[in-house]
Amino acid sequence: MDKMEKQLSVEEIKEISLDILKDVASFCDENHLKYFLACGTLLGAVKYKGFIPWDDDIDIMMPRPDFNRFIVSYETEKFKVLKPSAGMYFYAKVYDVKTVEKEIGIDYRKYEPIGVNIDVFPLDGIDNDGKELEKRRKTSNTLEMLLRLSNQPVFYRKNKLKAINRIIPRLIGSRNLVAMIEKNAMHYDYKDSDYVVRYKDTPNGFTGALPKEVYEKTVDLPFEGCMFHVPAGYDRWLKRFYGEDYLTYTPKEEDRRKHQRISFRKS
Repeated sequence: MDKMEKQLSVEEIKEISLDILKDVASFCDENHLKYFLACGTLLGAVKYKGFIPWDDDIDIMMPRPDFNRFIVSYETEKFKVLKPSAGMYFYAKVYDVKTVEKEIGIDYRKYEPIGVNIDVFPLDGIDNDGKELEKRRKTSNTLEMLLRLSNQPVFYRKNKLKAINRIIPRLIGSRNLVAMIEKNAMHYDYKDSDYVVRYKDTPNGFTGALPKEVYEKTVDLPFEGCMFHVPAGYDRWLKRFYGEDYLTYTPKEEDRRKHQRISFRKS
């Protein structure tokens, strides 16, 4: 087992994450793969030209066809891809091989920990019919909840019900659950769809369908001194994701998403 040095600081995590983003962006441009900054990274680019003050991770998104090509073609000596097929997540992560990061809620008796990473989410086609959206949302929420439970530690001395709730998803299997999530997400072909969604691993499911035209063209915005692609319709995306007042809104301390993890550099 690799020996660990002292725990990485937030600034060191940001620096490594940014290095990964730069390399991924360069690879995508060279190989004609479309990517966009997403979530808090997109918000940070628009509001702060960098990381938002209360966040230290990086998210990008890709149309499903580009995502599928990326996860099987990208790999360097420094950075590797954790594919959805591994069963840990239903999206991909690009991680630094010279670091180790452990996230609260993952059973590391089941998985080898990966390094400091960025999240890569696929964009999928969808029918904008209200009933169909609700059907896909509910299915996505249920399967994503089961996936999280399947990857959490089972052993609870004081709460047998919690243990049972984790055993059942494990019997289904995390890889099977990821396959079911992907089947639900890819029910509609991206190329033939006029609307798309980004499924995400939160209790609220995806943010709703947006016209594909939001993503068809890109513009470049600065992020930590470098230029990266964002959807030309980023204002519409951010209003859907964060609300109409995203430019002035700052969440309260208790509402800010906190990443429960510890990161180390390998010696």
